[in-house]
Amino acid sequence: MTLQRYTGNFASCLNQINATEQKIATAKQGMQDRILKGKNSDYFQMGCWHPEAFPVINERILAIKGEYNPLIAIEYAKQATEAHRANKEFYLTEKVLLNGKPAVQVLNEIAEADYKKPISKKRVFDMGKVGTHQVSTTDFADDKGIVFLAQGEKLAKNYGKFLKDKVGISEVTFYLPNLTKEDYLRGFWLCGLGSDDGSDFGGCGGGLDYDGGSLFGVFNDAESTQKILPYTKKDVGLAVQNLSRLSKILQPNQIADLEALIRKLKNQ
Repeated sequence: MTLQRYTGNFASCLNQINATEQKIATAKQGMQDRILKGKNSDYFQMGCWHPEAFPVINERILAIKGEYNPLIAIEYAKQATEAHRANKEFYLTEKVLLNGKPAVQVLNEIAEADYKKPISKKRVFDMGKVGTHQVSTTDFADDKGIVFLAQGEKLAKNYGKFLKDKVGISEVTFYLPNLTKEDYLRGFWLCGLGSDDGSDFGGCGGGLDYDGGSLFGVFNDAESTQKILPYTKKDVGLAVQNLSRLSKILQPNQIADLEALIRKLKNQ
């Protein structure tokens, strides 16, 4: 798996990814990539949006996977971006649809259907009236919101351990939107280190109009080797010998991809 950054406001980033064959990197994939590439990676220094979201519906917080996020439809992404530019919310009115039905209705139905499923398997998770809170990096596997994003307790625990042991972060803030009588939706932003946010979880991520924002597209391993790296796996031995020379002609993200592939192959 290789991630490629696209920059701009949310709608612009989504448009760029839609023009490729890539999928949007999930929060799970983002955590995995940070652990793999370390605290000095481009991805870790700067935060980014992910397709998950935490809408307010019926005065409760729902956690939703990207497949059920209305903002992934470019029409709604543009509307939400313009709403935030005007300092307004993107409200989930009856005109905002999922699969031809009002999004609020669909999300409530899925939350009910998934009620008895483990958190890691839920498509939509009703978090109730939980608010913004602090989470120790040793307790990530106990935080339901982080487990939902990581799609399992194991990665949640490993990501917390990575932040604690490799980055020196002992606690993060999990931001969630304010409960209101009106249903509304914002984006989800996983904070980086470059902005001194301490890798917080931005579940109340407004600011979709931020022109310095990012989304990541995902190549699978075969695609990344063919499309990003100028060599095949058979050439890795030669690449190791000539890494310093290659660093002068490759882009920073390509160098990071090369180094990650070398590490991966050495561990096989």
